[in-house]
Amino acid sequence: MYIFDLQLTNYRNYVRTDVRLEKGLNLFIGENAQGKSNLLEAIYLLSTLRSSRASTDADLVRRDIIPSDFPVARLSCEVERSAGNLALELAIVGRTTDASHRAGKRVRVNGVPKKASDAVGQLCAVLFTTLDIEIVAGPPLMRRRYLDMMISQVDRGYLRAMQKYAKVLQQRNSLLKRIQSREASSQELNFWDQELAHAGGIIFWARADALGHIVPQAQQQMERLSDGLEDLQLTYRPSLGGLDATDSPIDDSEWTARMLKALQNLRPREIGAGATLVGPHRDDVLIEIDGMAADAFASRAQQRTAALSMRLAEASYLRRALGDDPVVLLDDVLSELDARRRRGVLEYIDTFQQTLVTTADPDRLRDIMTRAAGRFVVSAGTLTRFEGE
Repeated sequence: MYIFDLQLTNYRNYVRTDVRLEKGLNLFIGENAQGKSNLLEAIYLLSTLRSSRASTDADLVRRDIIPSDFPVARLSCEVERSAGNLALELAIVGRTTDASHRAGKRVRVNGVPKKASDAVGQLCAVLFTTLDIEIVAGPPLMRRRYLDMMISQVDRGYLRAMQKYAKVLQQRNSLLKRIQSREASSQELNFWDQELAHAGGIIFWARADALGHIVPQAQQQMERLSDGLEDLQLTYRPSLGGLDATDSPIDDSEWTARMLKALQNLRPREIGAGATLVGPHRDDVLIEIDGMAADAFASRAQQRTAALSMRLAEASYLRRALGDDPVVLLDDVLSELDARRRRGVLEYIDTFQQTLVTTADPDRLRDIMTRAAGRFVVSAGTLTRFEGE
């Protein structure tokens, strides 16, 4: 899978750009705050329909047009893939004073309007950024997000289960607060328990299954990047309310039954707290390096290498699940690595059909400069071909 044409209009700091990308390695050179990260973010957004950085859709629309009557950013790309060529279009409508204009995203696949759950993963991408260290050192939310963004690209049932789970969780928490204040009966929880456990079982199972495939790949990458000096271990920690989670249920129905039992056992505590205390929204992944918790005991260099290993394992997982290569996006990551680790990463990503690499320090990436199929200069939201040596 690779992108051969990308168009951005009124997106972040891009007024309009149309770039023909090359198969293989594409290098984007530019100072900070010129639009390199925005470019890779746009591709990842076309893949997942979620920004890797923005908190709201309005943040994605170019600032100069936000006061206009209809502020909208447009992204489109054409992709060659084994399942057939693909044309993706995404319109991001910002806030507007006209009630007839609804803010949010509109997506088309090969010219046909699609729901988000049907458009995610049509283009598949894995994004490496300098913030990936938070997967290892940050809160559980970052590790859940790592799994969610990865699995959603290859499993639409998982994405739909997450969407349903979020809605049911909100309803159930609202009911718990009303029961707490004696405005509702605890018997009303029975229906919502069933709904939550059903969606939760699908999520639990998919996460456990995905992590089972990722672990050996991540361990292999960690061993290779550290010259065999460091061992990486990833262990799924499902939130099941103190029930025995050491044995893994064989399918989503067993996970559903496990979660339903946990909800029933914890009902008095949840009513007292006015919140749901078990479920995938409280999951975590334990990351250990040489048998020690990586967030507490690993050095920053070790944490960064572990996160990089997990991203490389993600790329392998997506390739295996798709039967096609994801587009690999590296946002100023290679410049931070020493020559040995950089060489190790490049040796692996060279096996993928297309890679986009950004850097503000081309002198450190001379080896990439000489063999990049496409070289571009990014300046103030404009792209030009780099023709130098």
